[in-house]
Amino acid sequence: MTLRSLFIITIFFALNACSSINQFSVPSTDNQLAIDGSLSDWDRSASLMEGREDINFYTSFDDEYLYLFIDVRGPFKDRAIKQSGLIVYLSDDKEMRQKLGIGIPSGSFNLLREYPTQYNEFLRDGEWFSKPQNRELLSGLENDIYDRIMIVERRDGKSNPEYGFIEISQLEVDGMEVFVDRQGRYTAIEMKIPRDGSSIFGFSSDRVWLGFAVETPNFRIQDDNDITTMRQDRRNNMYGNQQRRRAPSRTSMARSLGEFEVWYRIEISE
Repeated sequence: MTLRSLFIITIFFALNACSSINQFSVPSTDNQLAIDGSLSDWDRSASLMEGREDINFYTSFDDEYLYLFIDVRGPFKDRAIKQSGLIVYLSDDKEMRQKLGIGIPSGSFNLLREYPTQYNEFLRDGEWFSKPQNRELLSGLENDIYDRIMIVERRDGKSNPEYGFIEISQLEVDGMEVFVDRQGRYTAIEMKIPRDGSSIFGFSSDRVWLGFAVETPNFRIQDDNDITTMRQDRRNNMYGNQQRRRAPSRTSMARSLGEFEVWYRIEISE
C-alpha cells in the first residue's frame, strides 16, 4: 500500500468518525420526573446516552414528555458553557435539525450581542479582554445567563444563525419546564419537553434528532487588511527579525473556548 493510499484511507475514516451520529433508544419512566436539577429520581444507567469525562447526557420519556438532563462534570466545559451557552437542538427532520435551538444557559458572550458596538469590538479587537471595563461588563452579564434563554434560528437549517433572547417564563408557556442547578460544583440542566408538538421545538415524532452544542463567537480579529499589511511588513523586514505577530485563527480560538457539537438519533418507544 502506498503512502498516498494510506493517507486517503486515514482521512476517510476520520471524516466518517466526525460525522457519525450516535443512536439511542430512550427508556420510559413510570412517573413524571421532577424538574429540580437532580438525578435522584432518574434511572441513571438506563437513561445515560453518553458518559464523557467532562459532561454526561441523559434522556427519558413518559406518555406526555421527553426529559433531558445535562450533567457538566469538568471546569473547562463548565466555563465554556457559561461563556458561549449550551444549545439544545431537537427536530423530526434530519435536514432541518439545526433550524431551531435554545441556549440554556444563554452565555455571557451571547448576551453581549444586545450591545452591538461592544460586541463588534469584542469580535475584532485582540486586546478587548485586557480592558477592565470590558471584563466588568462580561462579569455583569454572567449574572443573567440562567434567567435569559437564547433562541438560535437558521431559517433553512444551514445558513448563519439569528439570535434572540426571551425570559425563561416565556419558554414555559407551552408546557416546557427548565431548571438549572447552580448550587453544585458545576452546572446541571434538566428539561421537560411536551411530545405533542406544542413546544418551541415543534417535534411530535418518536424518532428525533437531538443535538448539544457550544458554539463560540465568530471572531474576526485578523481580516484581509491585516493579512495584506502583514505580508508587506514581511517584505519590508526581509533582512530583520521584526515581524508582526499573527492573530489566532478562528479554529484555534474556538478550540480554546471549548466549542463542541454532538448529535444523537433517539427513538422514543416502549
